[in-house]
Amino acid sequence: MKKHIKYILSMAAVAGMTTTSCKKDFFNRPPESGITVGNYYQNADQVKASTNGLYGSPWFGWNNKVGWAITELASGNGRSYSDDVVAFGNFSVSNTNPEIGAAWNSPFTVIAQCNGLITNLPTAVPASVPSTVVNNALGEAHLLRAAAYFYLVRVFGNVPIIEDPLQYVDKFQTVNTNPVTDVYKFMVRDLQFAEANCSPNVAGTGHGSSGSASALLAKVYLYIQDYANARKQAEKVMSSGEFTLLPNYGDLFLTANNNNKESILAMQWIHNGGYDFGNSIQGSWAYSSAITKTGDGYGVLAPTFDLQDAFSAANDNIRRKASIMLPGDTYPELNQAGGGYTLPLNASSQGTHAQAKKYVVGSPADNGGKSAAQASGNNTYIMRYADVLLIEAEAILGQSANPGTGKGIPLTATTTDATALGALNQVRRRAGLPNLTSLTYRQLLAERRLEFALEQDYWFDLARMDGFNASTHPTATAIIKAQDRGTSSEGSEAAGYKDYVRYLNGYFTPTDARFLFPVPIGESTSDPNLLAPPVPYIFK
Repeated sequence: MKKHIKYILSMAAVAGMTTTSCKKDFFNRPPESGITVGNYYQNADQVKASTNGLYGSPWFGWNNKVGWAITELASGNGRSYSDDVVAFGNFSVSNTNPEIGAAWNSPFTVIAQCNGLITNLPTAVPASVPSTVVNNALGEAHLLRAAAYFYLVRVFGNVPIIEDPLQYVDKFQTVNTNPVTDVYKFMVRDLQFAEANCSPNVAGTGHGSSGSASALLAKVYLYIQDYANARKQAEKVMSSGEFTLLPNYGDLFLTANNNNKESILAMQWIHNGGYDFGNSIQGSWAYSSAITKTGDGYGVLAPTFDLQDAFSAANDNIRRKASIMLPGDTYPELNQAGGGYTLPLNASSQGTHAQAKKYVVGSPADNGGKSAAQASGNNTYIMRYADVLLIEAEAILGQSANPGTGKGIPLTATTTDATALGALNQVRRRAGLPNLTSLTYRQLLAERRLEFALEQDYWFDLARMDGFNASTHPTATAIIKAQDRGTSSEGSEAAGYKDYVRYLNGYFTPTDARFLFPVPIGESTSDPNLLAPPVPYIFK
């Protein structure tokens, strides 16, 4: 912990300089020579730009691989033969896995840069800069810090709460973890600050708003099973009119539609800023270089049979095609110059006869030049408006079911509440599915899985299914145990490869301990206190 955190926190003192950019380019950085925190923030534009970098490069370590390895492979949505991530799919991840280091370091890098701004900005800005501008920047920093902690606490459980960017550098203190309940309390406070200080209605800019904070706060309340406040926050967002569903589900994942009206909060990527400034997901997931035209496209993640079966059982063709490719599917937005791209009939890079489509955006020509090898310019969603609608439905169902503190909502719990159904059915209608007249918790979770497949969410739904901060996971374990995560035969060319046979060789049963991931060994070796019992956090 000290090894990594001390480095990034020592750099946080200059976070305002190294993450600023001009209005023309979200990620351009000013020359660092001769710039100090005290002399850079001289006008409102410079203060507004101070948060730009919080949305991009610091998130790269998470987005590059481990984010989807945890959320898609562990959840049973995807499978991979790749040696560096296969352990996430079979529940054998150890504290020496390099990707666990990325899951720890990337969010803490975000936190360090947020802390640098929160600490330094108020004293570095001249009185001529309007207080609303300063407060908005501080609000964004609190928003992104909460988002980073939201990933950390769901992956590792107890983690250190760090506010002072120099505390552990100057004093060489060891770091204890803090309880999960305190981390969530800290996030709530951060999001309440962001809600009160961020500007409203900034859709299209790539920045978070007060509405973004309200939405993420609704999700945090949902996780801690504060259903009344989750509903209150969701309805605040719904009534604001700031966000809305895009009419066409597939349009959500086009580079041209970055920062659209459904996007609440997103990681921002560019294709020409260097490797860790671009979205590398397409390079990893695309079936072949015939899609990317940039030499990458390795097909290292493919949808499991279980996810394919879930789409098929729901007759969910619209979201399925926008999320996963099946052999013979044609996509006019890919290879546009050649009349579209059709997935070959024998495509099966991971033995499941399907490939990933979501976040696969095609060649530079397909994206107005905004794509390069392992560095596309399409955003990665942290949260979008469909989530708010489903939070509304779940919060109402949760209030009705009243499962009790730390207990999951029964899968059979049902509601016919018109407001809950109205929110849910907005999402379903866009997917071309009929309205429901009653809703069970099992149906709601299935809806979330199909809506957010391959968007780094489903594992977290499974992990919270048995209640907030649960130590046992019987409901989720039963679901995972039944998932077909295996491979199949190739099939024959004469039958169009449709006569393949499933091997039924990919069934796993995680222990309760596997619903959280181990602290990286490099961190615990440097600071053994990270493995000690958590200590209560002293809130300011």
